[in-house]
Amino acid sequence: EFKTVASRYAQALLELCDSNSLSKEDVLKELNDINDSIKGSQELSNLLLAPSVSKADKKRVVENIFKNINKITKNFLFYLIEKGRFNIFESIIVEFQAVLNKAKNFVEVEIVSAIDITEDKKNSIKEKLSRKLNKQVDVDWSVDSDIIGGLVFIINDSIIDTSIKNKLQNISRNIIK
Repeated sequence: EFKTVASRYAQALLELCDSNSLSKEDVLKELNDINDSIKGSQELSNLLLAPSVSKADKKRVVENIFKNINKITKNFLFYLIEKGRFNIFESIIVEFQAVLNKAKNFVEVEIVSAIDITEDKKNSIKEKLSRKLNKQVDVDWSVDSDIIGGLVFIINDSIIDTSIKNKLQNISRNIIK
């Protein structure tokens, strides 16, 4: 339910950017900076989420802390406060990023390997993946020796598991049947 509400807010913000000739990337950077500030201050986070704090007080705090943000971003934050939707702020940012990525034919991929991979090999995998998906690919690499060998690809909500651990588990499941 949060994801659909968040995507509606993200879509609305996107349309605001378009109608005001605002750079979506700049707005996204502002949103991420604001989110980092909120996450970095438990006091600020509690205040913005507390039902006991008036909407006017929340707006005043946003106005004072985030003086340098553009008017559209500020009004968007005010709107979230007004609608009592600040609890999904982070989800809105995720959805906004996803919409931007889609528009730019861009996808973020997480790749897990059992061992550290050379830069040449990483580039080769990235290029093949980019061709296969027909998209620009940004890869976040990590190492997990538990997978024994192979690779695990996480793309959006999909997982492609080519790890040896996964293959062994599949074999054992089939033997048990």
